[in-house]
Amino acid sequence: MERKIIDRKSQGEFVSTFLRQIKFRRSDFRTINPLGGFTSLIDLGNFAVSLNNDGVGTKTIIAAETNRYNTIGIDCVAMNVNDAITVGAEPIAMLDYISLKEMDNDIARQLGIGFNVGAQIANVNIVGGETAIVPDLVKNIDISATSLGLIHKDQIITGEKISDGDLIFAMKSSGLHSNGYTTVRQIIKNNNINYDEKFPGDNKTVADVLLEPTRIYVREVLDAMSLVPIKGMANITGGGIKNVPRMKDMKYVINNAFDPDNVFLRLMDLGNLSFNEMFEIFNMGMGYIVIIDPESKTDFLNTVRNRVPVKEIGHVENGSGIVIPEYSVEMHGYY
Repeated sequence: MERKIIDRKSQGEFVSTFLRQIKFRRSDFRTINPLGGFTSLIDLGNFAVSLNNDGVGTKTIIAAETNRYNTIGIDCVAMNVNDAITVGAEPIAMLDYISLKEMDNDIARQLGIGFNVGAQIANVNIVGGETAIVPDLVKNIDISATSLGLIHKDQIITGEKISDGDLIFAMKSSGLHSNGYTTVRQIIKNNNINYDEKFPGDNKTVADVLLEPTRIYVREVLDAMSLVPIKGMANITGGGIKNVPRMKDMKYVINNAFDPDNVFLRLMDLGNLSFNEMFEIFNMGMGYIVIIDPESKTDFLNTVRNRVPVKEIGHVENGSGIVIPEYSVEMHGYY
């Protein structure tokens, strides 16, 4: 069966080639962290500003095909703020960018509802943006945003302190979040599944399952930071579990993962995908990863477990890569 899977290696090479051309740097307001992390930090003296830019991707095609745009704004907020908090930054403001083939006030209303909900959950102000009508460029709609956050420089979480014996915790995802939809849509198409029918093994429709909004972890993470010395965090987006080594090159042993939700198992079966492919494309239920030392376990769990499903999924060892013994998955490198 034909299926579309993003070539992450080629994508990485494209980004690397692009970044190598950008050599200019100001002498003031320097960048604190290297390019390629989850967020960018600009030095402002005692503080640093975090900057993020991300979009919803081809999930918007499903929104367009079902005329359901009311949750896409939540996704757009989530994709930005969940990256910002990986260094401990508190997102405070956001600019959106929406490009369409034509004006439609109902789409505007639905999008606004989602952005408002996302902003409320993440506690950010949407302070402006840009709307472009580009029918020659966009077939349906494209949505992205840029977020700005703040953090005291002495509170920045870099991942450098991650060490042998640390614990890996995962906060559960709300489903697919906003990644892997090129593969998802191809699987749906190849199996002649309609968006208004019941998703296999679920009482919800296919559209309901696939448009489930991305979970936002801002408040839980910021509260945990105030009580627990978090060593590293990773937002599990494009590239799946391979996002984890972006914190630090160590060996991450995941031997107690969340059981994959029905949506992942059904897509795996319908698309004839291996576990290796699934963990490289999707979050597999692990939406956000937190690394702490064993002594901080109780305080961390007491802070977040009644607010979002959370689980100790493994530990850190000296070495390199990711192993998930239960599914015979072993990966090296990161995206």
